[in-house]
Amino acid sequence: MLYSLIELATRLQGEKSLPPICYKPKSINWIIDLSGDKPYLKGRFTKDEHRLVEAPFRLRQGKITKDNVKPYLLVDDARYVLGIPENSQKVDEAKLMHTGYVELIKEAYEKTKMEELKKVLDFLHSPEKNSFHDQIGAKDIVTFQVDEESFICEKLEIQTFWAKYLATELLSDDECDCSVCGNRSTYVRYLPNPVQLFGQSCQLTSFNSSSFESMGKTQTNNVPICFRCATLVVDTLNYLIREGQHHTLLYVNDRNILRSQIAVYWIEDRFVEKEGVGFQIDEKIIASPIEQWLFDEETNKPAPPPELRQLEELIALPKTGREQALYLDSAFFHMAVLSANKARLVVREWIRTSISQLLLYLERYTTALRIVQPNGEKGYLLPLATLIRAIDMSPSLVRQCLRMIYQGALPPNELLSLALQRFRSPKVLNDVKETWRYQALACLLKLSLTYGKEEANTMESLNTNYSQPPYICGRLLAVLEEIQQRASGYRIGSTIVDRFYGAASTAPASAFGSLLRLSTTAHLPKVSVELSRLLEEIMKQLDEAGGFPTILNLRQQAEFALGFYHQRAEFSNRRQKKSTE
Repeated sequence: MLYSLIELATRLQGEKSLPPICYKPKSINWIIDLSGDKPYLKGRFTKDEHRLVEAPFRLRQGKITKDNVKPYLLVDDARYVLGIPENSQKVDEAKLMHTGYVELIKEAYEKTKMEELKKVLDFLHSPEKNSFHDQIGAKDIVTFQVDEESFICEKLEIQTFWAKYLATELLSDDECDCSVCGNRSTYVRYLPNPVQLFGQSCQLTSFNSSSFESMGKTQTNNVPICFRCATLVVDTLNYLIREGQHHTLLYVNDRNILRSQIAVYWIEDRFVEKEGVGFQIDEKIIASPIEQWLFDEETNKPAPPPELRQLEELIALPKTGREQALYLDSAFFHMAVLSANKARLVVREWIRTSISQLLLYLERYTTALRIVQPNGEKGYLLPLATLIRAIDMSPSLVRQCLRMIYQGALPPNELLSLALQRFRSPKVLNDVKETWRYQALACLLKLSLTYGKEEANTMESLNTNYSQPPYICGRLLAVLEEIQQRASGYRIGSTIVDRFYGAASTAPASAFGSLLRLSTTAHLPKVSVELSRLLEEIMKQLDEAGGFPTILNLRQQAEFALGFYHQRAEFSNRRQKKSTE
């Protein structure tokens, strides 16, 4: 995984998408313009009023002391840049921070001889800097500018100096083979930057217990990493976490941050081009099954991302015979699932597969998941976030689902039992507010039953030719409910489903006898001949299939639920059509 991140970093730097080594985008509040004869203060800028600046960055933590002052070069808060204290009790601390900042600027000037740095030094040694103290807050971010086109910190000479400066400060005196790239060089004593995840600063490697040490070696001596790999891996992970194009929040738990998980992903060789034939693959298209949906303000309904339609077209590409399909094997999809454990980065999952193989897995998943809507309209692909919420998945179950989606693993057995447990709840079956959960649970039941099977296509909606007794029994319960509803003019408060679904879905032979007697004597005479004929057809089909089963196991209960859901959706669709007519 680390080596793949290095390769990605090299590509992103070539595309000018990734900041230079040990740089990160930062919002600034004040600009001190030194282009004229007199310093000029610009600001105060809010987060959206000025572009992000690629600024030097490194890890700094702990109490400020003479030996622990770590200023950022040129872009820092006003305590470092101008020596502005937070309060009267921290005046000495601010002086210490400012002194360290000035010394860093001086060293940079001595190494680069840049005139811009000379102007900054002259300003910092002049009394003019004190004239800005009343306007600037101690924690405000301040930088310098000598021309309108760019900031001093963005110039190539400064970027080169900053990388060398940190390398000199961080490197050990020993040489070793880098555990990432394998090249022999001096390695870092400690990592320059942390990975910022869920508000935590996480180290790439961490050894805080003797049980993790090897032959007396501590910290990075245990896993030696060269400066280039240490910085590029962390910078690239932070880029993926920062850019919406490359990550999706899978699970968020504010009470226990360790349970929170984020998926970061990218595509190697996104632009596939061979022998004059080329096309580009977007990460968001591949990640669309796990993307969060937005709500349409006009309809107040969840709006699927446009990438879902593009995913369907991409899945169909290998079957079209188009020449682009021949080159899908050269593009690879990478995904890592990350968590934060206080100061440590936890890699929960690592997935790498070719796009051509991935499309087979995605087709298998999307076909098995799609089901008709409760109102009878054509089904659509529900996002993973909705499925997670429907059954309150654990973080480990979420990762098992990811392996199913992107690696072709079988659906976890736990999905079936959890979905059945919630599906039989009267609130889910009848509360309008729970319609989203009702549909999501039906999706999960169909997924568990039909994943990788031919039935995935034929069981998307009502299948009158499906002759399994549990499925027919589920249809029968929906028909009996419809008969009861029509007989009462849809004004009944509690239906037979509220009282008898649990018994009918587990022991049909003992439950349906009394239900059929009640329906034929009390309700059937009040409804149309159409429903009487449908009831006869289903009873005949059930007799030919062997009659009512005595006991249903979990998979048979899921078939029962699908039959019930499909038949209900069919009735709803018929009512909607009659209302429209």
